[in-house]
Amino acid sequence: MGSSTAFHLVFGALAANALPTVDYNFRPIIGVLSQEPSESLLDLLEDKNYTSYIAASYVKYIEGSGARVVPILIDQDDSYYENIASSVNGILFPGGAVSITNSSGYGAAGQKLYEHVIRANMEGIYMPLWGTCLGFEMITYLAADFQRWLTRCDASNKADRLTLQEGYMDSRIFEQMPDYVIDYVRLLNTTVNFHRWCMTPEDFTASGLSKDFKALATSYDFDNLEYVALFEHNHLPIFGSQFHPEKNPYEWASDEGHSAIPHDPFSVGVAHYFSNFFVNQARYNKQAFATKEEEQEALIYNYDTIFTEALGSSFTEAYFFR
Repeated sequence: MGSSTAFHLVFGALAANALPTVDYNFRPIIGVLSQEPSESLLDLLEDKNYTSYIAASYVKYIEGSGARVVPILIDQDDSYYENIASSVNGILFPGGAVSITNSSGYGAAGQKLYEHVIRANMEGIYMPLWGTCLGFEMITYLAADFQRWLTRCDASNKADRLTLQEGYMDSRIFEQMPDYVIDYVRLLNTTVNFHRWCMTPEDFTASGLSKDFKALATSYDFDNLEYVALFEHNHLPIFGSQFHPEKNPYEWASDEGHSAIPHDPFSVGVAHYFSNFFVNQARYNKQAFATKEEEQEALIYNYDTIFTEALGSSFTEAYFFR
């Protein structure tokens, strides 16, 4: 494969997503929600006093498309979440392994942020939200009136193509996707999954989610169970992927449990399409922090990463917070 072809794979999606430059935010900031570290993750660290973390792959994923990141901490008061959500240009709920209900700090903060996103968009403020894996599941839980319409499944360490659903082109995500990228997601195993809970198409309908959301694509677990892999809201800029696009370019664990992550140029190009798409959605939002000093204090650059893969983690790097 020639270098020009590789360049087209990685950067073509950005050109396809190009939006008018009028009233366009060229300094977008995405808030990424943190979550409680598992005991197994803390066991790898000398310092056991961290209360939350964010895998660095999510930060790089956003930065690679021209945005900056603010970590959103858990277990804060309402004014904290209101201020953050009123200052950033988009919000990302990452994957993980904690509760999607308010019994966890991740779930409690996610509920407040989701409610803010709904309210802001209804008031005319374009506020995009993306949920990946656990974040996808949390959006379904919140949008279905706090009902958990998930089925146990076996889809961990599995790379898949997407089965595109009827009407998929009638969506923000696919109407901007170049034909060659559509072919990659449709024909090649470019999306990687690490989840043990799925939402079936039947439950997507029975839950009432199909009234407000469109299921754009499905995938199949190891037992051939079909589940929703990608959705977006019919009217609001709310999106979710059960798969992990951030892992293709940025996670490198070599153990058997993570061997399915595709790093080929097709899969990396697909990952960059999704990050470019989401960051471009955030460019429609013109919110900002009250002062430059407040913005600088909030940015992820105030924190250092830890090379967690070297310690035995499945994450190559992670940020930890107190």
